[in-house]
Amino acid sequence: MNDKTDWEELIERHLRGELSESEQEDLVTLLDGHASVRKQVVEYVQWDTEISEALRERKHLIEDTGSILPAQSALHGGGGKATVRKMMPVAVAVVIAVLLVGVIFPRTDTMLWQNDQEDRDQQALSSKLSVAKITGLSGALMWTGDRGQIIRDINVGTELAGGTIEGLAPDAWFELQFKDGSTITLSGASLLTFADMGQKKVRLREGRFSANIKPQPVGKPMLIYTRSAVLKVLGTQFDVEADLASTVLTVSKGEVNLRRFSDDSEVNVSSEYRVTTDTDGAMMPVRIPGSVHSWKSHLHVKQTNYGKWRPARSQQAASLKAIPLIPPKNPEAKLYLAGFSLERGDSPPVILLPGSTVVVRGRLASQARVHFGIRVMYPNGEFAGMFRGDLSEKQPLSVHDDSGLFEEVYSLQNFTIDPVVRDQKSELATKPDNLILDGVWAFTNTGGPSGLEIIEVEVIPPQVQESKQ
Repeated sequence: MNDKTDWEELIERHLRGELSESEQEDLVTLLDGHASVRKQVVEYVQWDTEISEALRERKHLIEDTGSILPAQSALHGGGGKATVRKMMPVAVAVVIAVLLVGVIFPRTDTMLWQNDQEDRDQQALSSKLSVAKITGLSGALMWTGDRGQIIRDINVGTELAGGTIEGLAPDAWFELQFKDGSTITLSGASLLTFADMGQKKVRLREGRFSANIKPQPVGKPMLIYTRSAVLKVLGTQFDVEADLASTVLTVSKGEVNLRRFSDDSEVNVSSEYRVTTDTDGAMMPVRIPGSVHSWKSHLHVKQTNYGKWRPARSQQAASLKAIPLIPPKNPEAKLYLAGFSLERGDSPPVILLPGSTVVVRGRLASQARVHFGIRVMYPNGEFAGMFRGDLSEKQPLSVHDDSGLFEEVYSLQNFTIDPVVRDQKSELATKPDNLILDGVWAFTNTGGPSGLEIIEVEVIPPQVQESKQ
């Protein structure tokens, strides 16, 4: 099987599903035992992120055949076989998938591709070794690691060899520390894939994280992928928020390079500046706006963090309806929870002043106690803690009117540390005063659905309170 024509035909027949079981074994053996064949296949594409994601996100590269096929012709000469060209782009995903199944090296769910043989050998070794550990966590988390195993019981100190961590609820968070001391803190309902094979590579599929990155090796910046951009980080403090359509980068220290996939435009974002990919024109970093102390949610804009968003209807405002959540450490309980992170974009940070109050307005189908919590962060974007507004005193049942509407008022001075982070209370803030509001959630614990919907959350500073009296 050393002849080029034979392996090209073998791969093409594999794509058509025509290989017998023995021929499939021959293909695996071929790829496993011939570095030159692997190298030639990999040279068809030099994409350095997850292939399946790249095929979707960089769709314009696939559709623009003129930007792909000439590169192949250069590698194989102007008379390259038509069978090879027909393999692209679908063949790329399949062949690379074969390479990553474990016959070349034990795979991780990151699917982060190395471009040369030395890096692949390093990945074979490193995939079995820890690249980072958990230094703080709470809430519902799930880790998918090497060979697809799923672990829900993650603890502080757990060593991880790369993989995917998912925060399953608004009150979830974890801090991941790499071997060089660099840290990433993920908050809320988020999904993060990570690996370090001599160069850190991270993919934020959705959600938000803050990072404090130590100086990286020359020529090997940390790479952070979202659905719409890639960031190059040499060493800095920053915050990233990503969803299906956009990426928001906020830099608190140092400088980060961002390249947008849609048009390959690049921009360097310096300390105290922010940029978003969600713009039709050139990306222009803007200075982080000054903080505010008053805030109202905007649920007329779709929220996708945790809950079922309902648009405004006749006589009813838009809302976020609570959905079931089973706490991993208390599987007998069934909470109905709704929550969301505060949007960044052009919005200024919301500073919680001592003496402020938080008002939650919503709807209930039956009487229930509405429990309420907040997530806060430090000015540099690092996670500061979570607090509950309903634990200091016995909370009465929420009273709703004939249409099911209710309003609950929580005083900031009565907020206490959320039980889910009490184990880390020595490392986190003891009060939410003068910290940045990062996320909110509300839930009921009645053993069944209560019809809880959040319509609005409002932060009212003390001077406004006094003027209303």
